[in-house]
Amino acid sequence: MLLKFPKPKHGWRDFWGEVGIIVLGVLIALGAQQLVEAIQWKREVAGFRAAIREEIENDLHSYPYRAKQEACMHARLDELQQWLEGWREGRGVKLTGPIGMPASRVIRKNIWDSTDPATLAHVPRAERAEYSALYSEFMNNEVHRLDERDAWMELASFEGADLLDHQDQIRLQGLIARARLRDERIQSNFKRFLRRAAERSGLHPTPVLADTPKYDRQLCVPILPKGSPA
Repeated sequence: MLLKFPKPKHGWRDFWGEVGIIVLGVLIALGAQQLVEAIQWKREVAGFRAAIREEIENDLHSYPYRAKQEACMHARLDELQQWLEGWREGRGVKLTGPIGMPASRVIRKNIWDSTDPATLAHVPRAERAEYSALYSEFMNNEVHRLDERDAWMELASFEGADLLDHQDQIRLQGLIARARLRDERIQSNFKRFLRRAAERSGLHPTPVLADTPKYDRQLCVPILPKGSPA
């Protein structure tokens, strides 16, 4: 049994011409849709890029912000070491004021954490990887920052002490060493990190004044009695 296909009313030539017009129309419609989507994603990525770069540059400012306290931090730790040596040698004195604490800024990563994965997928892979690496550095610095803060909070417990027994002396020495170690790590990472952000992504520390805590002025005020042996 032979199957017969119905012959187009106006002939096969016209039929295929009409089919071609329909296919072309579908392709144009799909292409237009893809073009619109591409434009939309380009805008989404541009908005994400502007927001994430602003967040990173604000976070980068936490390093130079902290660095401005370096001289006072070192002087205070030197004073505490001198104070400790005095107690070890039997000529301990009482501190004349509060020890103080270096101020630090909390790292913000709200934009990074809340980014839609679909938007992130449209960011060039190398750029996306660099942002991820920068935030990993931030989180590593947070480990140092928080432990340094804890060390200084424990150092503050010696304010007003009029006697340091052997255990107190051991504890104080450990806290001084801990604070120095964290400071050294933060300073080492700080220089390398800012250089990387600038060279690879063109990012530089930019402060947001509303998000900048005030420095503790007490940190820069000497606390050993005048005339204490060096």
